Amino acid sequence: MAGDRRVMINLWPGTGEVHIRLFTLAIGDAEHPGLKQLLTPDERQRADRLVDRQVRKRFIAGRGRLREILSGYLETEPANLLLTTNPYGKPRLEDRHDHELRFNLSHSGDLCILALARNCELGVDLEQVRDDLPFEAIARQFFSHHEQTEFFSLPPALRPAAFYRCWTRKEAFLKACGSGFSSPSDICDVSLLPGQPPALLELRSNPEQLCEWSLADLAVPEGFCAALAARAQLSSVLFFR
Repeated sequence: MAGDRRVMINLWPGTGEVHIRLFTLAIGDAEHPGLKQLLTPDERQRADRLVDRQVRKRFIAGRGRLREILSGYLETEPANLLLTTNPYGKPRLEDRHDHELRFNLSHSGDLCILALARNCELGVDLEQVRDDLPFEAIARQFFSHHEQTEFFSLPPALRPAAFYRCWTRKEAFLKACGSGFSSPSDICDVSLLPGQPPALLELRSNPEQLCEWSLADLAVPEGFCAALAARAQLSSVLFFR
């Protein structure tokens, strides 16, 4: 139809399947009004309160693209979607929508990543790689004792890459749980050593649930690092542009 802003979806995620969508938040001035129209009045007011122009445009692009994509799965108009958050800020669809669809998103710089699955709690984290962070100090604050031991066992030259592996895998899992880094850092251990496959090694809060979770690193553009966590045995991760 004329003016239809939905991203048309031909295939829903199957059991154990996750759809990944990457998109840019660097929108041109011509795209800005159309995306802003997809937002709710509250979202538009929130955008208008953002003083920094680049931050404001990224917010409008991210929320507008999210609505376009979700509306394609749910076969409704983007502006009709009702989104809410849990107490920790994790977004989700309100109960009145088809509740089989789960999603999570993350952005860093001008890049955004969105993960979608059916009846499966999931989390995704995307980080733009920097070489000027105090990696050791952050690791001491946010990594578990086991993760710190492995991190500091590495030569300094290998620590930045290990830091991003650990951070993205751990945050993806904590986001899937719904709490993010508001949870204590020692509730879980994730793998981080070079050559070690992504895995949840320990789950101290609910050890009986350890086997229910899967972690995966995601192929993202150079200069970024990303990971996915899903409470399911992953059969496939499909990328869409």
